[in-house]
Amino acid sequence: MRSDWLTFPQPRPRAALQLICFPHAGGGASMFHPLASLLPPSVAMAAVQLPGREARMAEAPFTRMKPLITAMADALAPALQQPTAFFGHSMGALLAYELARELVRRGQAPPVSLIVSGRRAPTFEGNEAPLHPLPDDAFVAELVRRYDAIPQAILAERELMALFLPILKADFAVFETHRHAPGATLACPIAIYGGDADPQTAEMDGWAALCAGPATRRVFPGGHFYLVPQRQALAAALSDDLGVLVGTG
Repeated sequence: MRSDWLTFPQPRPRAALQLICFPHAGGGASMFHPLASLLPPSVAMAAVQLPGREARMAEAPFTRMKPLITAMADALAPALQQPTAFFGHSMGALLAYELARELVRRGQAPPVSLIVSGRRAPTFEGNEAPLHPLPDDAFVAELVRRYDAIPQAILAERELMALFLPILKADFAVFETHRHAPGATLACPIAIYGGDADPQTAEMDGWAALCAGPATRRVFPGGHFYLVPQRQALAAALSDDLGVLVGTG
């Protein structure tokens, strides 16, 4: 299926299960591409490409959750004709969860599994001040302090930062202005992943109550972006958790 919203780094038309991956704030689909070859042949991976980055750089990014979820649900419907699991990291965890809820509201089936990573549960009541209204310099300083999230190569290049900051601020506006609306639990299992040095990992337990199926918890060495140095371990965990669904785990 061709779509601006999805990339398919390693198509597997005969795979038993599709895994759709949702990126962190400021992230593009390519961050997930190295995972594709590490997953078993029974799993085909697709990665969401949001407006404003990589091949969609010329498009304006969304700044609010509801219109973004509506647009994703409209665009991704043709890709959801086979058993599909969702995996989202950081902001992507919220996107995956809210998209699953929107699909259910439209009378469609939820994903066969929801895997959330590096994001506190949406029911967690934190007290951190929002970052997206800050001036650029203060925004960058706080972003580095909280997440160590901007590569040094980008920090050192003013032109790159000028391109990158509006996308990051737009994405932060998406989840910082979003408020969780209570509702029915999703009829699927959930897996909860986090880095042992990421403060958000301790705030992820609430995810388990949002899905009716069994909950699996996995903690990896590393911080908020543990999934980069721990790619092999992440792929093994995904293979195990998804393998159960296709009878290979």
